[in-house]
Order: sequence, then C-alpha cells, then structure tokens
Amino acid sequence: MAVDETAGLYDDIYVVQYDFSEIDHDIAVAEFKELVNDLSAAGLKVNVQPGPEKSLVVLVKSPYDLLSTFVFKSRVKDWLYGVTQRKPEEENGHCIAGNTETENLRSIFHLVTWKKSLGGAGITPEIGKWKNVKSVYPLHNNAATRALLVKWSRQLILREEDLDQIRGLFGEKVAIYFAFLQAYLVALAFPSITGILAWLYLPGYSLPYAILTSLWCTTFLEYWRLKEVDLSLRWSVKGVGGLKVNRAQFIPDREILNAITGETEQHFSRWKHTLRLLLQIPFALIAIAGLGTLISFVFVIELFISEVYDGPLKFYLEYFPTVLLAISLPFISAAFEKLAATLTEYENHRTEDRHEMALTQKIFVLSSITKYLPILLTAFVYVPCGDILVGYVESLLRNLGVGVSGAMSLESFSVDSSRLRNEVVALVVTEQVLGFGEELILPVFKRKAMKWYHNIQSRQPSPSHRSTPLDTPDRSSTEANFPVQARDEAELEKYNVQDDIQEMVIQFGYLALFSPVWPLIPIGFLINNWIEIRSDFLKICIEHQRPPPIRADSIGPWIDSLSFLNWLGSITTAAVVYLFREGVDGEGFKKGNLYALAATIFVSEHIYLAVRYVVRMALERIGSEAARRESRQLYLTRRNILDKYERKGVVSEEARNEKIERDTSAASLWSGSDTEGSLKTGIRLIRCEGDSSQVKKKC
Repeated sequence: MAVDETAGLYDDIYVVQYDFSEIDHDIAVAEFKELVNDLSAAGLKVNVQPGPEKSLVVLVKSPYDLLSTFVFKSRVKDWLYGVTQRKPEEENGHCIAGNTETENLRSIFHLVTWKKSLGGAGITPEIGKWKNVKSVYPLHNNAATRALLVKWSRQLILREEDLDQIRGLFGEKVAIYFAFLQAYLVALAFPSITGILAWLYLPGYSLPYAILTSLWCTTFLEYWRLKEVDLSLRWSVKGVGGLKVNRAQFIPDREILNAITGETEQHFSRWKHTLRLLLQIPFALIAIAGLGTLISFVFVIELFISEVYDGPLKFYLEYFPTVLLAISLPFISAAFEKLAATLTEYENHRTEDRHEMALTQKIFVLSSITKYLPILLTAFVYVPCGDILVGYVESLLRNLGVGVSGAMSLESFSVDSSRLRNEVVALVVTEQVLGFGEELILPVFKRKAMKWYHNIQSRQPSPSHRSTPLDTPDRSSTEANFPVQARDEAELEKYNVQDDIQEMVIQFGYLALFSPVWPLIPIGFLINNWIEIRSDFLKICIEHQRPPPIRADSIGPWIDSLSFLNWLGSITTAAVVYLFREGVDGEGFKKGNLYALAATIFVSEHIYLAVRYVVRMALERIGSEAARRESRQLYLTRRNILDKYERKGVVSEEARNEKIERDTSAASLWSGSDTEGSLKTGIRLIRCEGDSSQVKKKC
C-alpha cells in the first residue's frame, strides 16, 4: 500500500520506550541522556513524552533528507547484491520517497537499532546497556487498518492487492504468513469436499481418501514453494537474507581481515559453532524422553481408569489425569521452550534469520511431541497392544501389592478401536476452540480488565510528569494523538509471527498424519482458517504493538517442518489405513501381519517420494509468472543498455583518428579489393592445388 491514505503521517515516526522503574533515578538520568544523545547523533529528532507507569516514550522522527538518503542506499544495496534487477533512479539528489509505508519505517528502524558504524544509533532493546529500553516500535496506522478490515468484510477471500496492503502495513515477513494462510485456506477446499464425500459414502479409514489427501498435501507444499518465489519477486525480496547484518547478541571470538573487500569482519570459529550445534541432539533426546514419559504415564493411567476401573467416582477419575496433564503441560513446555531459547542463544548465530531458524526447529520438536504423541500412542500402542499393556499393568500392580479385583476387573477388558477416532476428534476440536477463544474472546476480557485498571488509576492523583504541553498541542488532530497512541501501544505485547505460523504447521500436521481417521478434519480447518485470517489481522492491530517491518522471502524453516510432516504422514497414513480399514464384514481393527505392515509402509513412503518428484518437476515446468516477468524485465534492461550504447557510439574521436591513420598506411593492401575479385582469386587458388598437370601449368 502506498503511503497515501494518511499523508505520510505514520511512515517517519518510531517510538522508543524507556523503563526506569527498577533502577536508581541518577542512573536513569545518565542512561536517558545517552539514549537521547545517541538518537540525536544519528540525525533523528526526539520528542519525550510520559509513558505508562514509570517509563518514558520517546517519539523519534527522521528528517526527510536523512530518511530518503537511507531509503536510496537500501535500494542501491539491493540492486548491487541481486535482490532486485531494477537499478534505483536518483530523484533530486537522492531525495526519494519509499514505495510503501514500511519501506520508510524499515529505514527508521535501522537508523534507531543499527550500530553506529552503519549509520544507526545502536539502540538495541533489552540487550546490553539498553536493557531498560523495553521496546522499539512504529505506531499503528489505524485509518488504513480499519479501511482494510471493512474491505475484507465484503469479500470471501483475500486478493493479491490485499496481500500488498498487508505488506505495506506490516512488512514482508508478516505478509508472507498471510499469503501462506490464504493459499492454505483456498487449497483446503479440495480435501473438504473429498472428506465430506468420504464421510457419507466410503467406509471408515478409506484408502482412496487417504491417497487423495496425501496427494493433496504433496501438491500444496510444492505449489507453495513456487508461490514463495512468486511473492519474493513481486515484492523484490528474493535472497534478502544475504543482506542481514549481525545480531546485537552475536559474540565473535576474533576479527579477521577479508582478503577480497579489505574490511575487518567479526568471526566466530566454525568448529566451536559446530560443537554447540551438536547440543541440539541431547536437547531433543531429553525433550522426547521427558515429555514422552509424562504423556505416556498419563496415557496409561487414563487407560487403566477408563477401561479397567469400575468403582466409585469413575467418571471424575477418568478425566483427572488428562486435566492434570492439561494444567501442568503448559508450564513444562514453557520450561523446555526457555531452555531451547537459552541453548539457541548459546549457539551464537550471526544473523537473526539463522537464530530464528535454530529456535524454530527446537520449538517444532516440542510442539510435535505434545500435540501428536497422544494420538500416536492410541493408534500404535493402545489399539494393537492394549491387552498386552493391561497385562503389564496387572503385573505391576501385583508386584506393588495391589490386588486386582472387585472394582478393577481385567477379565472384562477389551480394546476399543473407536478410541482413536474419538481422541482425534476431541484433540482437533479442542485445539480449534481454544485457539478461537484465545485470539477472539480472551482479548475482549483483557481489554475490559485493562480499562477497569486504568479507570482505577485515573481516580488517583496523577504524577506531575503526566502534565505535558503535548497533551494539548496546537498541531493537527491526527498528529496530536501521537503521544496518547504511543503511551497506549507501549502497554501492548510484542507480536511474533512465528507463533501464528507454528499454529498453522501443527494444524497441517493433524491433516497430513490423521485425516483418514476423521475425514471431516479439513472442513473444520477451512471454517477456522477463514476466521483465523481476519482474527489474526485484528489481533495484530489491537492486541500487539505494530511489528518492525522486517523483510523475508519465505516462511523460513517452517517449510522444512511441513515437508517432514508430509513425509511422516505417508508412513502413519499407510499404517493407520492398513490396521484400521473396515472390511466387507464391517469390522474395524484387525491385527495384521507385521511384515505386511512394514511392506505397506515401505511402499507408501516410496510412492510419496516418487509423487513428490513428479509434482515438483511438473510445477517447475509450469514455472512462476513473476519469474517470467522478472526475466523479461532483465532482458529489456540489458537490451536498452545495449541499444543506448549502439546509438551513442562507443569509439572515442582519438581512437577513430588513430584507426584512420593505420588504414591509410595499409591502403595498398585493400585498394581495388571487392567481393567479385576475392571470389575469383580464391577459386583460382583452390584449382591450382589439383592433380592435373595442365591445371598447375595454367597457375
């Protein structure tokens, strides 16, 4: 979205929140002086306002000349490093405006956060000496977001121009997520239709439906890979990861001189980095062992109570282990996630992209264990081996001196094959309902609670620093709201797009791994995601600070997570269909031959690999329209440059005179030469080489 709806009011202002609630006032004054001096030294204008509680909000504005110069340098760098093929054109001596609101905001973000050697102020929130700078954020463009929401209320799906507007408001990284969600939403129409048909007309755990769903998952992922290329070219961000600067937390062990550029670069030993990366292996094993043991233990207890125990309070005791797990699991997962963040920080990645990729991989492992393990235990432990498992429980109880009789009857135990479907339905529906409540209902209560708290605070005498001239300024009404808006948004949480992408990846995993169990999974996801794409946008606008407009050309390592789930789905789907598919007699689970099961999984996996190769090749042959336009643009650019030099002439006057002199000196060689004479001479010489003595005599 071009900066037109708000006349550029939101594209050159950033907010720095400084919190002095936990430090001495003298230290706070010294830190604040350094903060303002560093911002001013970077060429930025500063306006200080009271913030929430014991904090200050510093409105940072960039002069037009400085901002336009920074934007121009960024475009030149993109062109030099091949991010875009379009050479930036100067306007009025580098004074140019950004094409989007976020292009200007990104330049201000760099002016505030980049180190001083790169032209920035070096303000790194919550890091090092700036640990009391809690956040750095741009102001929300409420007029533009409101207009976009109104527009979406009148249309069923998002269009390309809608994604362009999201990019203009929040940057490419957030826009890529919404593009993925939109593509995923549209693609869900196919498995939704086939799922309804399978539910109505096909037996349970249908093989045709499983094949169609697996084919759809593969096709969608390969299509999305192509779509990422298309979007990255459309938004001129392809390969932008190569331009990322070092993280503020990156700790080099030495500085080296680049033999090519001659510049000093910070370096961290590769062998040290590799050794630290190897710590991911014990972390994954500990996470699998810890979370897996906990979930498995609760699973066994719940199984024993629901299937064996027949005494008093069974209804309540049956759900007690699950409730206990539901309460404790978030805290345990949070502890593991904190450990993952600490380990990733220790790995000392150079750029933010690499750091994010490493952390994402760890979080994916944790999420996969907590979300999928209960269903996998039911499918491949309880149903096939339930009687054996209960036998072990019986032996354990007897060894502990617990008699199995009366209320606990093992003789009446029988495996309930419908438990798998019931668990999939329960977990999938619960996941969607909780997500809906967390994103739409809970924020309403949070806003009401915050409003109530502020009403209580407003009844108390206001601190003297609250009274400022800018509370009643003599500027335009929109600009006058900046201090109030900055204070309000300082209390909002930071937005992390990775959380929303993770939610969609986990959802895709349910579909790829367990869709034959309950064919109505896709229709539920379709409805949920239609609401999700709007609620996520609303959540960013209302519940979170406006995210920094970071550029990205893909959803990052999540595409690898999706591919892994798709591959794993080819295995679990084959196993589930083989074990649970209803026969002609209407019966469900049958214990099949173990070798036949292994052969089924082997064949299914290799069919998946072959199909993925064919689909990828087919889509690559179709290609990307944006890639074709980019190639066409590159060809035209080269052609125009060549034509310009051909029209202008590339030989200087001095070189031309020198050439004429040389031609004059060799005039005897070329005098009288023409095409006809050259032909006759050549033919005569060829014939003179013949064997005939008469011909040689004529020569």
